[in-house]
Amino acid sequence: MNIKLFTVICVGLAGGWLLAGCGDTVGLVGPGIQPEGDLISVYSDTFRMTASTVKIDSVYAKTISGFVGDIYDPLYGRLKSDYLCQFYCSEGFKFYQTPYEERIDSVFLYLQYASWLGDAYSPMEIKVHPVTEPLEKNYYSNVDATAFCDLQSLLGSQVSSAVNGNLDSTAGYDASGNTVYTYSYTIAVRLPTELGQKFYDATVQNPSVFSSQEAFNRFFPGVYVTTGYGSGTMLHIALTRMEIKYRYAVESSTGADSLLSASEHFVTTKDVIQMNRIENMDTEQLLADNDAYTFLKTPAGIYTRLEIPATQIKEVIKDRMLNNLLLELKYLPSEDWSYALTPPPYLLLLPEDSLTTFFENGYIENNLTTYLSTTDVDASGKTVLSPLYSSLGYNSTTRTYSFKNISPLLNYHLSVSPDKDLRLLVVPVSRGMQQSGNDYYSSTVYYITTSVTPYLGPSGVKLRKDGDYMKIAVLSSKFNNR
Repeated sequence: MNIKLFTVICVGLAGGWLLAGCGDTVGLVGPGIQPEGDLISVYSDTFRMTASTVKIDSVYAKTISGFVGDIYDPLYGRLKSDYLCQFYCSEGFKFYQTPYEERIDSVFLYLQYASWLGDAYSPMEIKVHPVTEPLEKNYYSNVDATAFCDLQSLLGSQVSSAVNGNLDSTAGYDASGNTVYTYSYTIAVRLPTELGQKFYDATVQNPSVFSSQEAFNRFFPGVYVTTGYGSGTMLHIALTRMEIKYRYAVESSTGADSLLSASEHFVTTKDVIQMNRIENMDTEQLLADNDAYTFLKTPAGIYTRLEIPATQIKEVIKDRMLNNLLLELKYLPSEDWSYALTPPPYLLLLPEDSLTTFFENGYIENNLTTYLSTTDVDASGKTVLSPLYSSLGYNSTTRTYSFKNISPLLNYHLSVSPDKDLRLLVVPVSRGMQQSGNDYYSSTVYYITTSVTPYLGPSGVKLRKDGDYMKIAVLSSKFNNR
């Protein structure tokens, strides 16, 4: 442990303390006009934290998007993902028109996605099974699909690859008013026409099944979207949509009937249940003792545990005020092979016993007990971005995740558990943001956090713990006359 001692003048400013200093020693500022009680000493103490890789049984995965596919990484192992979902139905649903001869033409399930991981040309079989038991509000990734599905019954299947889906584009505008296009792909899986006929017949013969979402869920519990053969690709499904197609008759001016096309749509929304299922295999090598680094892998629940020596810090600083603790985590480059996993966009730092409640209650970082890695923030904690900058919670040049000053967390821990070291989890997350203002002259845009959820995309990274990478510097201060 290294100790550096500085003597400075402390000036009260805006309810806080302004500490002047820029090196190992700082001279006195205006001692002749300051009361003796204003003199304080500032200490910089260096400690070493420890790190290890831990595995969480399941990941909280409440979302309307999902991942479908099967990929393998030589270091991080195999990952397979699929999902079960319900569909939203408006109360009192009816068909827009009466189908011609009251017959349905076709039914399709559309999987819409804009991104994927792995080989874009690798063939994969998408399989759709019927959900036979009502889904439960269990949003953890270790769901047992066989408890809700009949895997012997197949509604439909389709062989495709990531780039073989139907390509669509949508026009929009960037911050400068320029037209930009976003692209998405869609894989269509044909389902039995009898399923659509069942829907129409029910609107005529038993309309009560559409009287509420609960009644509809009993009538049609949903589908299970998974893969059969094929590996090497994982699709990020942004929207799942079922479409019932039919024709209806319209009398023309000549008196003859013409047939027009129509369709009814049912989609996944936040108002219904989607259960994302994740199988994570071959992780033993990630959990083995390692002196050089720890691992993070998503969406597998492979996290890093940090242990900060709070009892030792307390013993050293004694009655001083704890002012600053900067925490940075360095990571190693991605592996040098095709489709290697890349670092997750953000990391969340929080006490280990807060993991479950944080996500289930929809919390965001509070910069007291929970912190989000970030690269550009102003004094108020808002993210500062250029309109052309894509926000990430790490610096790709220095390969650093930074949590800024986490001294409030250590202060809080010492106040409630002074005899225990501080155990934290480092969790990969996604961050939702909302613009909160901008500076016209500097083209700076300010954003605030709107949501923090577990990162469900495939990612992997090694955090360094060798050499000096586990050292932390604690800045504390004390009035000289106290």
